[in-house]
Amino acid sequence: MSRSPSRASARAPDWLWNGDEPSVTSVFQPIVDLRHGEVIGHEVLSRGPGEWREPHVLFTQARAEGFTWELERACWTSALRCISTLPDEQRRAPFFFNVSPDVLSDPRFGDGSTVELLARYGLNPRHLVLEITEKAAFEDTELIQRLTRQYAAQGFGIALDDFGAGHSGLVTLVYSAPQFIKLDQALVRNIHRHSYPQHLVKSLVDFARSVDAVLIAEGVETWDELAVLLRLGIRHVQGYLVARPASVPVRPAGDFEERRHQAMRALDFREGEHDETVGSMVIRRMCVDVSMTARELDGLFQQAPQLGHVVLLDDSERPQALVMRQRTATPDRNPLVVEERLAITTLARLAMKRTPECLYDPVVVTDAQGRFLGTVTMKQLIHRSTELLEQRAPR
Repeated sequence: MSRSPSRASARAPDWLWNGDEPSVTSVFQPIVDLRHGEVIGHEVLSRGPGEWREPHVLFTQARAEGFTWELERACWTSALRCISTLPDEQRRAPFFFNVSPDVLSDPRFGDGSTVELLARYGLNPRHLVLEITEKAAFEDTELIQRLTRQYAAQGFGIALDDFGAGHSGLVTLVYSAPQFIKLDQALVRNIHRHSYPQHLVKSLVDFARSVDAVLIAEGVETWDELAVLLRLGIRHVQGYLVARPASVPVRPAGDFEERRHQAMRALDFREGEHDETVGSMVIRRMCVDVSMTARELDGLFQQAPQLGHVVLLDDSERPQALVMRQRTATPDRNPLVVEERLAITTLARLAMKRTPECLYDPVVVTDAQGRFLGTVTMKQLIHRSTELLEQRAPR
């Protein structure tokens, strides 16, 4: 960012710079650790003036007119000025700045003037996390590796934004080795209704844990989404459910904190240090009204060859029966139903005590109020129980 504001404003239109003043404004949205309710950082978002208020309109217009660099400069200047006026306690949490690949690789960004701009407002790289937007591809893998190492060495945090939304996500992930991975909201939206993204997110949780990265779910808007994300192992979230973007950094509202605390207590019921609860494995499966006939159920299975079982629910979303593909005419009216807080190792013992004809049927899982959450297959249960037992074994 080697250009001064006055030089940028001489070339850029008024909707980007008004003299030496940036025309864009900054808002902040908190990122919360669900385990303790602490804010671990704030994403900095930009708003343009008038008809350019929405970010996608603002950035599209700048890109079309060739002012991407000038816009980035305006966004950074506006945000840093705002951050510099905050009380010390609000400046401790890092601020997440979106940076597109073309700006990150621009020589003007890495010539030292970025750090100088931070210092002008009493900040340093450790106050910031650079969010590489994954929707724009980084085709040069050696370049992204060199750049991320360079900025990490200067003290910047590195995050991969919008993971799962672009075409080169895995490649970018491997070569950038980010400290933070932010799941695109497309993976989060209505995740409680679809099993496929649940499996994907669960795998990403395991991956992030193995490389010591923080996995953040973006765009969380409902408690149903949050409940499923928690069971899958997500512990850091951002979205309207937590708090809407505001002109100054804010904490989540009190009602969110109360429900967060209740949700986390439900996950803390374990038999031992290395145990996990059933809720961590639950996948939301197909569920239908209990009034569905055998013929309708048979047609449902024919339309969905990948469907192995269906749970019948009453009007209060409480499970009434389990229907297996191979036994559509004889629903199990008394399946094994357990609460999500039950320890996995305890469930394994209960499941293996069932009669031979239903020994390998899925287990139905509910919340503390008895409402349906999903099911756990015996394959899942055996696999995870074995892993937990291996972790407990003396080394």
